[in-house]
Amino acid sequence: MKIFSVNKKDKISWCMDYSMVVIAKDELHAERCARLNSDDFKKAKLEVTEINLDTEQCVLVANTGA
Repeated sequence: MKIFSVNKKDKISWCMDYSMVVIAKDELHAERCARLNSDDFKKAKLEVTEINLDTEQCVLVANTGA
């Protein structure tokens, strides 16, 4: 299994999910998982990036609103 960052490329508005970290076997499964777990990702244009586990880094800082 690998870790992926999945981010919306579309316009983001208040109270929408726009980024998530997904554990999956490949990019296709990561995208599918993101679409199934968030209504905001269902039909959005997404960018999927594999996270390098050999580097210390902050992967996600997100706020979906209140």
